[in-house]
Amino acid sequence: MPHLSFEYSNGLGQQANLPVLAETMRAALVATGQCPIGGIRVRGFEADVDAIGDGAGGYHFVDMILRLGQGRDEATREAIADTLYSAVEDALRPQLGDTPFILSLEVQEIETRFSRKSWSTIHAVIRERTQDDTEETRSRAASGAPPRP
Repeated sequence: MPHLSFEYSNGLGQQANLPVLAETMRAALVATGQCPIGGIRVRGFEADVDAIGDGAGGYHFVDMILRLGQGRDEATREAIADTLYSAVEDALRPQLGDTPFILSLEVQEIETRFSRKSWSTIHAVIRERTQDDTEETRSRAASGAPPRP
């Protein structure tokens, strides 16, 4: 259950491609190998109002909160955090240039006994798609057809 919420400063979307950033975040979580694909949720929220630092204006931020289900040891949580933070930093630095900016990340562990999620069909759909893709790949290979692009 990796759920990532990121809040960002008002107007940041004028300097950074936030839909691409959300996809970068999702891909970084997948790349760790520690986050079930069907459980990944990434969502961003713009701060309607913000007052940053000394109030001079022109400052921006992205504040990420990653919520993970229980069961990952400290080293694994730290590795996930490092992978995610690096990917986001690498994506934003070229877009923001000299803009005064801060990137932050907090990882929280969700206690299973307080979490409810009995209605979810996403995992089954992803399993089915993965199985269909695997079967198609085998069929194409057996027939000598090239793989799909």
